[in-house]
Amino acid sequence: MTAWQNFRDANKRFFKHWASYVLLFFLTSAVVALLAVSTFNWFTSWLLRVTKIPYISFNNIGEILTGHIVVALILIVELIVILIVIYWQFAFILLSVRNIQHGKSETLMQVLRQTVASLKVASPLTFVFFLGYFIIILPFGSLFLRTPLLNKVKIPGFLMDFFLQNPLYTAGLVLFYLVIGYIGIRLFLTLPFMILSHTSAKTAIKLSWQKTRGRLWFYLASFLLIAGVSSMVTAVVYALIYGAQTYLDTTRVAFASAMLNLFIMEFVAELMSCYVPAMAAGLMLDGSEDFAVPVETAKIQFGNRKKGHRRILRLLTATMLVFTAASLVIYNVAVLKGLALSRPMAISHRGVDNGNGVQNTLPALRLTSQEHPDYVEMDIHETKDHKFVVMHDENLQDLAGINKAPYQLTLQQLTKITVRENGHHAKIASFDDYLKTAHQLHQKLLVEIKVTPHDSANMTQLFVKRYEQSLLKHHDRVHTLSYPVVTQLKQQAPKLFVSFILPYNLTFPETKANAYTMEATTLNSSFISNADERHQQVYAWTVNDVNQMDEMMFLGTNAIITDQLHSLQTEIKQNTDHPSYANLLLALMNEFEASEDSKTV
Repeated sequence: MTAWQNFRDANKRFFKHWASYVLLFFLTSAVVALLAVSTFNWFTSWLLRVTKIPYISFNNIGEILTGHIVVALILIVELIVILIVIYWQFAFILLSVRNIQHGKSETLMQVLRQTVASLKVASPLTFVFFLGYFIIILPFGSLFLRTPLLNKVKIPGFLMDFFLQNPLYTAGLVLFYLVIGYIGIRLFLTLPFMILSHTSAKTAIKLSWQKTRGRLWFYLASFLLIAGVSSMVTAVVYALIYGAQTYLDTTRVAFASAMLNLFIMEFVAELMSCYVPAMAAGLMLDGSEDFAVPVETAKIQFGNRKKGHRRILRLLTATMLVFTAASLVIYNVAVLKGLALSRPMAISHRGVDNGNGVQNTLPALRLTSQEHPDYVEMDIHETKDHKFVVMHDENLQDLAGINKAPYQLTLQQLTKITVRENGHHAKIASFDDYLKTAHQLHQKLLVEIKVTPHDSANMTQLFVKRYEQSLLKHHDRVHTLSYPVVTQLKQQAPKLFVSFILPYNLTFPETKANAYTMEATTLNSSFISNADERHQQVYAWTVNDVNQMDEMMFLGTNAIITDQLHSLQTEIKQNTDHPSYANLLLALMNEFEASEDSKTV
């Protein structure tokens, strides 16, 4: 059977039972989000508060492992429990899809028993393999399992940008994905064999490698068909809705039609979010069904209590659906009234807009300030003579062609150097000159303090002594990747607004910072809600895509840091200054698309 024939048959099966699939994926995601995710988030936050560990990130994992051994062990146990829950979710969905295809729509307890049975035969190696299977080996994992429990397992955007800026790294990245893509396809059936046949990981790997031999192009074509049809259907429906709403905005039924169109959009988005994993599950089942334990063998007899269980289940399901429908109506009204979108501050990243100059230089600052950003974000390093220079990189090689670091040169030596970027050139600026120029332009700054092992022991104290009063007078703000610097700033200059930069969102931190500058890839609504409860702000960086700008606005971020200042200002104005219903729907379409792109296994 060709990939197209299999795809056609799978579509028939999906649309025959589409309501069951929607209910399955919706309820499973809701249960995991409401129970598992909230429980794990609460426990981790409680653990940090009790142990007085301010945050968990890559730069303090070593400290936790060596200085807080008990906490490290507890976190490892929590990770194992999370993996078990994710494995359960995968097994439950796969077994439920199998039962739907077999017409067993009344076997919830049966599926739960099968899931528990698969967990009983799972070894520690199973969960280790499971984690690698989805995070590393299987780049197509999000086709099947989308769970908030692993929504942070992704490559941050700034790392991807770094790899893509270097041709050699780009080639290596492409090669890496080709290799793991091949391995991923060959091991595509491993977990289904483990779950459906109760085989060991080693046996399942051998079976998957055997069953996928000679079928590389079949599976690749199947994945492309599933993803392609989903994207095409969504794009066509969204285009028709946007075009229709643009016209209907001129009529008396503008709001009513916008509500209807928004419901259609949400229905299509939900249907496609179920279509993709259900079709992928069908591929798994088709390839592993020969070895599976028959559905009937797992059946449980409940006797007279069976109807009572069904009534309870139906009541719970109906309650959840009614609650969801009511919440959706309220949310949709809020969207169309423009209440669901925040109006974030627009911050120019490194003082430039769309390459209008050399980053962190005075000419770029003068040009960018004419666009009136709320803040200009810029970077400073300590120099050899314990002064401060405006520079992002820890080495001058990329911008000046000089293999030297700021700490190796005096401020006078640095300010004589010319840097080049984007077809422009300028002299390196001292922080004093940059600050003076910004204040003359009435331009507020967001100053990033760069920290290296070569900084003087009293670097923070020098910064506060020289610049605190000037920064406070002109309402400038500071942020930094270094938590010790955050702590020192809040102790030495408590009135100074200080944001803690987090390149990765593992859990919500417990700090005295006024704000968090968060890498946008892992930023979510839970983080922003936690910050809001603590009266702390959230800045998203670095957001250059319009879709992601809309996503950050829907999340409710307080500020967006971007290299595309004009695009961001236009998007903010379009979305918040008396927007048409068509534009609000377009923003929501962008948010849906950005959310889908950012989802991972």
